[in-house]
Order: sequence, then C-alpha cells, then structure tokens
Amino acid sequence: MRKVVLITGMQAAGKSTIAPLLASRLGPPAATLDGDVFHHGVVAGAVGMTPDPAPEAVRQLELRYAATAKIAQHYADAGFDFTCSDIILGADVERWFTALHDVEPHLVVLVPSVDSIVDRELGRGSTSYRDWQPPGGTLADAVRALQKSLEDTPHRGLWLDTTHQTPDQSVETILENDLESSRW
Repeated sequence: MRKVVLITGMQAAGKSTIAPLLASRLGPPAATLDGDVFHHGVVAGAVGMTPDPAPEAVRQLELRYAATAKIAQHYADAGFDFTCSDIILGADVERWFTALHDVEPHLVVLVPSVDSIVDRELGRGSTSYRDWQPPGGTLADAVRALQKSLEDTPHRGLWLDTTHQTPDQSVETILENDLESSRW
C-alpha cells in the first residue's frame, strides 16, 4: 500500500521545503505537490482567505484541497508514494484524508515557534500574513491569530516543532520508525 503524507502547518513553517525532501526518501517511486500550485492557478477572480473569508474564498480553498487530494490519490493509484504540502487545518484535515482510499495515510503538522515563523517571513520578504495582522498589531500577532486554526486540527499524526531543526533533521524525525509516528 502506498504512503500518502500530508504536511501542513502555518505559512513559513517549512512545508514546501520538507515535502520534496521527504518524497525523495520515500518510494521509489515517489512524487510531491505543493498546494500553492492550485492557489496560484486561479489567475482571474482569485479571492484570498482572511479571518472573515468571503464565500468565494472558502469555495476556492475547498477546490484546492479537493484537487490536491485527487492528485495524491492519482499518484498512489499509479504506485507512487506521495507527499502534499499545504495549509490544511481544522476539520479540513479529516475531509482531506476521507477523500483517499487504499493508501497508508500520514499527517505531519509542522509547529515551529511564533518567533521562528516571524524570522522566516521577514527573511523571505513575504507579506502572506498581512490580512491576519490586526490594526496596530505585529507580524507575531498575525501568526498567533492564524495559529488558532491549529486548535481545531485533529491531534493525530506527528506534530513536529521544527524551530531548531534543519530540513534534513525534520525529515529524519518524520522517517523514524518507518513513519509510524505520523500515521493518520
């Protein structure tokens, strides 16, 4: 049975770096996909998520999640292990896994410290938290606001604090015991 690993967490947690590294250690064959592909694929009429999202933003997010699950299933059906990196939180995690069948499902939630995320965001010059920043608030306030979504995420799989880990160290931790700690 092929492994499908969902790597989720906050923006700048390391998902897009760790997922392909992990995929390269699975299989062969193994493939990976970053959910941002579908986010950036909406080139006209894109509506971003905010703390109070528009119905169209929610619809587009649900389309993205459904697309990544279908691609994961497609590759697993073709005999590939698969990693998906995306910000899938709360009840959406369970819905994502429910869309899969005949795979060995794994969940990795990356949870570096708020300070670590702030440093990474500033280092890459990103403004991805701007809609979550309260008036007069800091980037750290914005990260903490979005982090509340983690509280509703099922506490299953591997929750990994990557604050003081290199990407390679994170992958080693995930692979310990043949991914047993991340089993959904």
